[in-house]
Amino acid sequence: MKSVLGVVLAAIGTLLLGVARVPHPPDLLFLPVASVSRTGRAVPAMLAGLLAGLVQDALTSPGRLVGLNAFSKVLLAYLMAAVGARALVEKPVMFGLLAWGAVVLEGGVLAGLLWILRGEPLLPDPVALVLRAGGTGLLAALLRAALRYPWKEARAARRRRKLA
Repeated sequence: MKSVLGVVLAAIGTLLLGVARVPHPPDLLFLPVASVSRTGRAVPAMLAGLLAGLVQDALTSPGRLVGLNAFSKVLLAYLMAAVGARALVEKPVMFGLLAWGAVVLEGGVLAGLLWILRGEPLLPDPVALVLRAGGTGLLAALLRAALRYPWKEARAARRRRKLA
């Protein structure tokens, strides 16, 4: 249920970044997929990847192949879950690196799929890919750090200091 809400919020954020015409926006739809994948459970991660990919396919231009992003996100959700099962992905830096690597790999997967399906190599712009992956990794690390911060304990400590 959290992943569905995350995908909906990521879709809204993607639309807002598109309206703002951000040149190289982070891949917000990878954030809920990475969040589910870090636990190491492959099936929920792949379902979240399928949902995020289908939403991304619906948001992209109609000239694209439907299901292309869904396939790449399912594949990368499985790979991220495999990494999450074998490594501890709790720290914000590791979570950011996981999201960064997934975006870079997705660029390669999409280029390979387009090459196979259309018969012509359409390589992604390396600068745009690096900026997109860096933005996604940084945003993932910041969100993970914000989620891990003990907000209730910090507020209780501030109240105790204020009363003392």
